Amino acid sequence: MTELIINLTDTDYERLEEVAKRAGTSIQILIHEWIANLSEIDEPFDVTQDPVFQMEGYESEAPMDLSVNIDKYLY
Repeated sequence: MTELIINLTDTDYERLEEVAKRAGTSIQILIHEWIANLSEIDEPFDVTQDPVFQMEGYESEAPMDLSVNIDKYLY
C-alpha cells in the first residue's frame, strides 16, 4: 500500500469534510470510493456522439475561406 500526503487549503478541507459528513462516511473512505470509480469515468470519449460535432453548417454571407484566410479579411 502507498501512503499519499497532500496539502489542502482550510477551505478545501472543510468542503471535503462537509461532503463526507453528508455522505455519512469518513474523508478517507470518500476518497477511496472516488478512486475506485475512476475507471468508470475514464472511458474514451466518442467525439461523434457530441452534439456540437453533429451540428451542420448554416448559411451566412461570410466568405467560404474565412477560417483559413482570416488575416486577409481582418487586415
